[in-house]
Amino acid sequence: MKNLLFLLLLMVPMSLPAQNENTSQDTIFYAKGRKIVIKEQGNKIKVKLYEKSSNGDSLVSNTQIFEGVYLNGRSTENRTILDALPFSNKRKKRNTFSPHLCGLYFGYLMVSNDFGTFNPSNQVSLNTSHSWEIGANLFTTSHAFGPTKNWGFALGLGWGYRSMRLDGDYAFRDIDGITQVVPGSLEPADGRSTEYSKSRLRYFYFRIPLSIEWQTRLSNRRSVFFSVGPEAEIRHGFRSKGKINGKKETFDKGLHGRPVGINLLAQAGYGNLGVYTRYATYGLFEKGKGPGLYPFSFGLSWYW
Repeated sequence: MKNLLFLLLLMVPMSLPAQNENTSQDTIFYAKGRKIVIKEQGNKIKVKLYEKSSNGDSLVSNTQIFEGVYLNGRSTENRTILDALPFSNKRKKRNTFSPHLCGLYFGYLMVSNDFGTFNPSNQVSLNTSHSWEIGANLFTTSHAFGPTKNWGFALGLGWGYRSMRLDGDYAFRDIDGITQVVPGSLEPADGRSTEYSKSRLRYFYFRIPLSIEWQTRLSNRRSVFFSVGPEAEIRHGFRSKGKINGKKETFDKGLHGRPVGINLLAQAGYGNLGVYTRYATYGLFEKGKGPGLYPFSFGLSWYW
């Protein structure tokens, strides 16, 4: 790539007319199906290289894969990968950095009493086999470090859904402005008995992960990777739902769920498959308005 930058810089004097020091002009040409843009302003020359992105047989867009800047006898390079289209036909080279954030994931969900412990909470009893999360990271941008491209960071954006099923005859209810886990044997003011079945708490979220990733490509060009970093979680749509006396109902909404949380996310894998674990650093409910529950999950990911 440095040789390409050098050759393009040699072409600049031939392809650009003389310009005023504060005037800029773009020169665009194509080579082997790739779009090359050269911009000169004063003593600064910027070269951008775009590659066609396709979905099947149709052209989708031109994606920037390289940027070089020549200033006062020095050159710098930046390669950016923008993954926004699943199932795109991308040929992965050995000396490129390909982040593992874009993709689908599914995991099982548990809650603990305190951050940093993986012991189930004694405040609620979850049906673990029916407590889960599912989501997708749809957009990612990344930057690689060093000439070998083994290290880099990635920033993503995704959306998903969480559901926590309670064991037994219990439900999350908003009682006098405080979210509590109450048994069905409690009698309300009208004196009728209640029975909860298949009770669950669910909410939707947007997630913005920021990860540091190490990867190395094997002879078959598939990579082994490990990544870790923080993840912002913006929650919405809190609901307590289930069956009460055999009838499906939404028991309560809102439930004083904390609207924004920070998770710690760790991932590892090979090729397009990986495993992950995610741990919330803040309680699920606002302080003093619900039980101190810290969700954590673990599961599988498929990356594109």
